[in-house]
Amino acid sequence: MLDQNQISRYPFLKEAKERVRGMNLTLDDMLSPENAVIQERALSRIEEAVDGKEIQPETRRGVEEVETDLLSYPVARFLVASVGDKHLIKWFSHHEGERARFFLQKEDMETVKNIGGELGLPEKEEPADMKDKNGKKRFMDVRRALHKERSGSEMGTIWISFMDFLVSGKNISGPNWDLVNQKLVGGLVGIERESYIRLIQERAKQKVEEGLDGSPPTPVNTKLKEMINSLKMKVEGRRKRYSPTELGKMTITRLPPCMRQILGMSQAGENIPHHARFALVTFLNAIGMSSEEIFKIFTTAPDFKEDIVRYQVEHITGSSSATSYHAPSCDTMKSGGVCFNPDGLCEKEWLNTPLYYYKLKGRKRPTSQ
Repeated sequence: MLDQNQISRYPFLKEAKERVRGMNLTLDDMLSPENAVIQERALSRIEEAVDGKEIQPETRRGVEEVETDLLSYPVARFLVASVGDKHLIKWFSHHEGERARFFLQKEDMETVKNIGGELGLPEKEEPADMKDKNGKKRFMDVRRALHKERSGSEMGTIWISFMDFLVSGKNISGPNWDLVNQKLVGGLVGIERESYIRLIQERAKQKVEEGLDGSPPTPVNTKLKEMINSLKMKVEGRRKRYSPTELGKMTITRLPPCMRQILGMSQAGENIPHHARFALVTFLNAIGMSSEEIFKIFTTAPDFKEDIVRYQVEHITGSSSATSYHAPSCDTMKSGGVCFNPDGLCEKEWLNTPLYYYKLKGRKRPTSQ
């Protein structure tokens, strides 16, 4: 069972919903003028998501402050749904997922596993292949001896189902998440605490997004209408801050299917896998787009941080480093899992790079005499 502070950190859990229900406050009650403080906290919660602010450690809070924080979550969901903007939904769910991850890192292992289990990542029993006929471990896990948790229990490996790993980690990229680098035994994947928490973050994001993309609800009073309009202006402000997002010399119709898919993911406000981001940046740089034009393409991503994205783009394109990276080959795109929707031209044996595809599509066909 979670204490009141913990419940306010993970407001998407069943226990949090039951606690809110036990306060005998309906959503209409929370949206009434008498509960303006809850609404203001909900508004600031969303604004922090739009601005991409870092999660801050909790200061010492009284019971009333903790309750206000907990109740602000359903109100924030109402406001986000009322705005009805797909990018805002992504920004909000990403921020709430980041918030959950931040606090989970400070929890004991039992709490982490309980939350993971509720969100669809239950821990599985260690595979039998890891033990001898007497049920003892076949080898010493050195990490268990070196790492201890704050509670004093051993770190160890957490085993989850292979399918749970795939589903939860589909939007996470990087070498550490490639299947070839995982500990796979009997349909289970063995991961460490930090990786388990990262997967829980993705599950939390999915949980937060549920039900936010339907028909926008109707504001119940003038104050809420003002808040919703304020949020719409803030969302538009983030867009205008980096607009217009011109695509320079690029011709959309000439793009190979893989780059068209990655670009579409970016414009839809999705987080793009690491391999895909790198491929898109190097490709766009190769066809003549400036670093600034490329940078603007990533500004709607839920995990957008201006200084980080600008540094990455300028580093890859060579604007801030001595070397620029070449656009990847088709084989590299395939091995990185980002070769999307290949067409007939892609299937040609001599077609070896997305850049060559783009150049071929730009050639004028001879006119018939």
